[in-house]
Amino acid sequence: MNLIEQSSKWLQSDKCRTGSIINKTEAVISSFGRYVSDEREEICNNTGLPYSAVSRKIEMTSKSIRRILTAFLGGNHEDALILTYQMMKAMKFDFIKIEKPLYKCRANEKMYPFSKNEMFHIPFDKRHLVGNQRFSLSGLPCLYLGGSSYICWEELGRKDFNTSNYCGYSLKENVNVFDLILPEKITNEHQIRRVVLTLACSIAADREHIFKPEYILPQCLLHSLIKRSKESQSVFCVRYYSTHLLNGDADYFEHDFSEDSLSRYVNYVFPATSSQGEEYSSELRKVFDQTDTISPIREILLNPSNLMDSNSEDTYYDSQFGLVDSILDKKMGFVSKRKQIEFVVM
Repeated sequence: MNLIEQSSKWLQSDKCRTGSIINKTEAVISSFGRYVSDEREEICNNTGLPYSAVSRKIEMTSKSIRRILTAFLGGNHEDALILTYQMMKAMKFDFIKIEKPLYKCRANEKMYPFSKNEMFHIPFDKRHLVGNQRFSLSGLPCLYLGGSSYICWEELGRKDFNTSNYCGYSLKENVNVFDLILPEKITNEHQIRRVVLTLACSIAADREHIFKPEYILPQCLLHSLIKRSKESQSVFCVRYYSTHLLNGDADYFEHDFSEDSLSRYVNYVFPATSSQGEEYSSELRKVFDQTDTISPIREILLNPSNLMDSNSEDTYYDSQFGLVDSILDKKMGFVSKRKQIEFVVM
């Protein structure tokens, strides 16, 4: 069974949509436990662990998460952060270069494109604009990027597509990545605890609620990672599948949970943890190349030939989001996956 597809079903179940955050968290972890039981032969072969040891890892991580949530909800935020740090001590960063184009979207009601600065993170002198999000702490600017213009637009809350602004980012060097990407199947023992943590961080939240208990664990996790990054003095990001994918409301395109399809639904959060008296993080600046800003309305007005249907095999690449990706890919030096129609001149 594809673990990513199964996780999406669990997270969309009634048990993960109603009740307290502790009950919802335990429901999705219990579903994972049943999955492990069903797939025990393959998982035990892949991990080299007996089933009892695999189950123990799930149980211990679940207990740690429950203690974190209980402490936070009881007002003991310091205890919650300490418990999170202790739980994550053995969970490592991956030091890698993300060799894929990344995208950013920002709503813009004006007909003038945002500058590169305006398409970076919120400047440090405007910290007051930074609120709490799933992987965001009040007052801490972060650079949010996505694996496609489409998922950036979804994360933005489906603002006006035509006037929204987009730009592309490509990494120039390796960075520390804390990976919350769900695997298709369990292939090593280190994934077991990571999957439990990922599922607990992926429960849907109500946009209308001021306080979202579903954000407690992800925010405690981010606190812990920032503390660790200070110790190593390195740039890092959190990488994870959008909850819009896992919770079923990224519904503009059909997806088959294949690797190529899933890559469009990946989110990246780069905290800007050092201001040094500047407006923007110099540490983040130096690891990225950034394109100029584009908008669909500007492309319609200036480059109408781009709007011709392409002959790609994937409907995503034929869409207007695929066109935005393609334009930015070319600016970043990546090969576009959108295939334009070629006209034969007789």
